[in-house]
Amino acid sequence: MSKLPFEEEMKANELAWNEVTPIHQSHKKGQEEFFRSGGCLFKNIEIQHLPDIKGKKVAHLGCNCGQDTLSLLNLGARCTGFDMSLEAITEASKLSENSGKSAEFVHANILDVPESYHGEFDVVYISRSVLVWIPDLKMLMKNVSALLRPGGEFFLYDQHPFTHILDETDCGLGAVHDYFEENPDQFRGLDYIGNTKYDASPNYQFMVRLSDLFNGMISNGLTIKEFHEFDHSMYQQFPEMVEKENGLFYFPGKAKMARLPLMMMIKAEKQ
Repeated sequence: MSKLPFEEEMKANELAWNEVTPIHQSHKKGQEEFFRSGGCLFKNIEIQHLPDIKGKKVAHLGCNCGQDTLSLLNLGARCTGFDMSLEAITEASKLSENSGKSAEFVHANILDVPESYHGEFDVVYISRSVLVWIPDLKMLMKNVSALLRPGGEFFLYDQHPFTHILDETDCGLGAVHDYFEENPDQFRGLDYIGNTKYDASPNYQFMVRLSDLFNGMISNGLTIKEFHEFDHSMYQQFPEMVEKENGLFYFPGKAKMARLPLMMMIKAEKQ
């Protein structure tokens, strides 16, 4: 295998996710019964835009502990989840078995998915804060294309790159981070579920640029069919945000802010 970009940082990320996975699992209760009874974690807006996945083979890249993979399965797909964290893949396999839902889970860097899976899938699915962990989006799109059969579809629902330049300042929310920065930012601690403090190894997150994403699709035979931008977030990304009845988070009207692109959705087809 040739050397991957930012290989040491990606190894550090694998370690960081292996560390936090047992902590995340300690916060999750009743998962087996939820999925056994046909549960799905997706919001309506995502279900409405998904490609037709009933009976289709779906590759889920960045599957973590398998909850979204089993959500896809309960919507009718035949699923294979890929993730760089061995601990997460182990937990995903346990969840699949204990809930009686048959999905395959593979420990693999999604920039270097095994060739034995090339051309095997009708749909490749990526969602929920995956892109920030990828140092080369063009390489990612090369792998997406390799996994798809001709005519297969790619579906992405993730944070809009605009959100990654924003942060809290003394004057409120502002454009703080460099959109064109090539090197990752270093962080410690990944328990976004319970906010547990633990002796965390460093993790590295990368700026997401639309040009890299779109050019990666164009150069690898993926034709964009739809591109949507939304003013909601999947979680309380900034303190001012409030949850609405649809389970999504928005800036309240009293914040007197212009609406911002917080999430994006892309559908593409392999030629």
